[in-house]
Amino acid sequence: MNFKVRLFIKASSLIGLFLLVFHFSGFAQRNWPTLSNEAEISLLTCSPGAEVYSLFGHSAMRVSDPENDFDLVFNYGTFSFDENFTYNFAMGKLNYRLGLESFDNGRHSFVGAYAEDGRGVIEQILNLDSAQKQQLFDFLNFNALPENREYLYDFFYDNCSSRIRDIVEENTGANVEFTDLKQGSKLTFRDIIDVYGIYGPWIEFGIDLGLGLPSDKVLTSEEYMFLPDFLMEAFDAATINGKPLVKETIILHEAENRTAPFSLTNPTPLAWLLLGLVAIFSAIEWRKKTLFRAVDILFLLVFGAVGALVFFLWFITDHTATANNLNILWAWPTHLLALGFMWFEKPRRYYFMAYGAVCLFVALFFWLLPQGFYPAIFPLALIGVLRSISNIRFKRH
Repeated sequence: MNFKVRLFIKASSLIGLFLLVFHFSGFAQRNWPTLSNEAEISLLTCSPGAEVYSLFGHSAMRVSDPENDFDLVFNYGTFSFDENFTYNFAMGKLNYRLGLESFDNGRHSFVGAYAEDGRGVIEQILNLDSAQKQQLFDFLNFNALPENREYLYDFFYDNCSSRIRDIVEENTGANVEFTDLKQGSKLTFRDIIDVYGIYGPWIEFGIDLGLGLPSDKVLTSEEYMFLPDFLMEAFDAATINGKPLVKETIILHEAENRTAPFSLTNPTPLAWLLLGLVAIFSAIEWRKKTLFRAVDILFLLVFGAVGALVFFLWFITDHTATANNLNILWAWPTHLLALGFMWFEKPRRYYFMAYGAVCLFVALFFWLLPQGFYPAIFPLALIGVLRSISNIRFKRH
């Protein structure tokens, strides 16, 4: 190694060391408020709501200090509706940020906002000593600085709940141990999400349709905490230096009872009704030995559009959970292109031979596939089988 190379390496090391020291010294020298002995730090867990963004609940951290006269909520679930919001959201590039707000600001208090929507709020006061509270508070303030507050949101691995789990583990200067929540179960991300979907079946159907194989991973105990309710459960059973992590639990507002009434317009019953309707049209076709042009055009447009969405989420966006989506087996994006050769007998028949075989496989053996499927997929796959049989058997007039 020549002299210039050695000199470059030493200079790079010194610069790196200087930057590291500067970073931590800057952190240490910030003039954060010094918490009094009356200060408390809590985990706030908000129950699920009716909207898609609130379907899985929410987590935040509260720091209250009556002596210093402040009561703050550190909220990792905020984002900006700027001019690029729609694009970033669709592409999986949306940056969330740590927002800072007053816990009780009159009519627009943190709890009041959730109470208006009928959502509950539960507070778990953490069992921390003065040094642990200050260290955690210092980090939250540092993380709330404009240059530090943004993060690339990931539904499974980096969200308002998983962030709090990691922050409490890493910024209290103590040994935080979480009890294994798995208890021998083999639940997946998809299984847990489905539990929350009963109150919004169309939202659940849309989410389930867009999720690929990554959502069928069997959860570790740590990964269970990606949703607020499970983070709350984990905190309740956790210890810090051998003591319970939570010293008191307070219900700040009771959640209103929610029901999940049955409706024929829900995805699964509606899919069965559509299957029955398609079966009637197909039976008429078989009797008349002809094809209904409008039925196939509508079928190819709808199923092709679903396939195009699955393809887009899988191959075009940065969403990690939408990759390797086996829903593309029954929702072919090529249906949109196939509209152009539906009046050419041989291409049309060969196309539907291939498509019908795959749909039949999905309908019969979906339970063998490594991905979970929403119940409505079974009748939808059978619709694909029926349309394939008609297109294989008959000429178009």
